Amino acid sequence: MVDKLPVSFLFRLEAFIDEPIAISPGPQADRVIVAPTGGVVEGPAFKGEIVSGPSSEWATLRADGTMKADVRLVLRSHDQQYVLMTYNGIAKPDGENLTVIIAPLFETASEEFTWLNSLQTIGIGKPTEQGIAYDIYQINIPE
Repeated sequence: MVDKLPVSFLFRLEAFIDEPIAISPGPQADRVIVAPTGGVVEGPAFKGEIVSGPSSEWATLRADGTMKADVRLVLRSHDQQYVLMTYNGIAKPDGENLTVIIAPLFETASEEFTWLNSLQTIGIGKPTEQGIAYDIYQINIPE
């Protein structure tokens, strides 16, 4: 068993977001739908952008005050390769502070980036003036 989660930095993702669409009060929970207008991805092994059209976040505001994120982002690499990034996560607003913890997975047919398909990653996000920024870390399998 490990005492610390072995991770390495994968990339920083900053999503620029437009006004959210709220469905509230909802019959099961309050919902907020957010469509990114774009964004940037910067890391040592992957650089690119968020494709705005097919990407979206569906957030559920739960009765206990937490928010559950359900997100699908299409990323386009610097050399025009596409990667689907999907993640769920949880956030608990604390006054003016908000931290979102996510667990992204990736899918791509790009030979250059197939290594992403086998990663489990985690991310920590904070709001920015234009949206939200996540630092994404690859979980390294201990030997």
